[in-house]
Amino acid sequence: MKMEITGIQKSFNRTPALLPTDLTLQHGQFTTLLGPSGCGKTTLLRMLAGLEQPDAGEIVADGKSFYSATKRIDVPTHKRNLGMVFQDFALWPHMTVYENVAFGLKAGKQKSDLRQKVTEALGMVRLQGMEDRYPHQLSGGQQQRVAFARAVAVRPGIILFDEPLSALDAVLREEMRIEMMSLVRDMGLTALYVTHDQVEAMSMSDEIVVMEKGRILQKGTPETIYGSPSDPFVASFIGKSNWLTPNQSMVRPEHVSWSKTGHDDLCYQAVVLSVSYVGERYEIRVQLEGLGVWTAYLDRRVRVGEKIQLYVSPERICRMNGEDTPKVKPREFIAAAN
Repeated sequence: MKMEITGIQKSFNRTPALLPTDLTLQHGQFTTLLGPSGCGKTTLLRMLAGLEQPDAGEIVADGKSFYSATKRIDVPTHKRNLGMVFQDFALWPHMTVYENVAFGLKAGKQKSDLRQKVTEALGMVRLQGMEDRYPHQLSGGQQQRVAFARAVAVRPGIILFDEPLSALDAVLREEMRIEMMSLVRDMGLTALYVTHDQVEAMSMSDEIVVMEKGRILQKGTPETIYGSPSDPFVASFIGKSNWLTPNQSMVRPEHVSWSKTGHDDLCYQAVVLSVSYVGERYEIRVQLEGLGVWTAYLDRRVRVGEKIQLYVSPERICRMNGEDTPKVKPREFIAAAN
């Protein structure tokens, strides 16, 4: 299913939750809405699902209008051919696994071949043999699989995820992230995923939509969003940023060198503030005069308080707002460390 969203907006008690927004979800694509709490991402998802009515705009899926303010169209949720997976799983505690998965099919009046469809859905998530168990008899990961099976059993044109992994522990969250992504791709589903977790967004998505304060700041592949952020908020929210000029130019920590690599490298004097061992490398925070605190990576430990030199190739500098060159020149930091 391809979904086209035009001019959708929403306010609650005259407070804007989502400013006029345009977005296209391509068929078979995994799109993630990424941003902090209150940025409008869940509001947008709920409007696509028919759980909230927009104040204006239009939602069209494969040429069929789901919502249109001007045409006064508002197709109810159960007729939008959507699957939904929520943060709290939303399983009926008094129903068995089989009954929970079958619930969506019955609600959508897809009662033909009911058992076959439920069995196929449970097979996809590797829960065969657990049909008669109740949610409280399952692990968190198994409950999440049931929720996913229920969503895909109806053969949806698009599947919506509202922070589905946030209730799981770190190890299980990583396992389920890989498994969920694989299932979506193997089934050829169009997916819209809402999260505030940049790791989830970067690892799962074909396209990331970064949101803040009810508006879309940037759309693009994970590589584009990380490597070429077009907005200071995007640069700061995703990954770590070392700013050369406030809100204008920055360099990622992995592109900061400890030795000169080119004749035009910029050289910065710094003092080591802290050293953290993170497994495959050391994460080192340093103080640069006039530029604040930076992060750099190294494969060995250095002393706190040590004076060092860092190098940045001009080609590695990401510039925003049309800036051409850094306005702050590298300066020698001669202040002694405290």
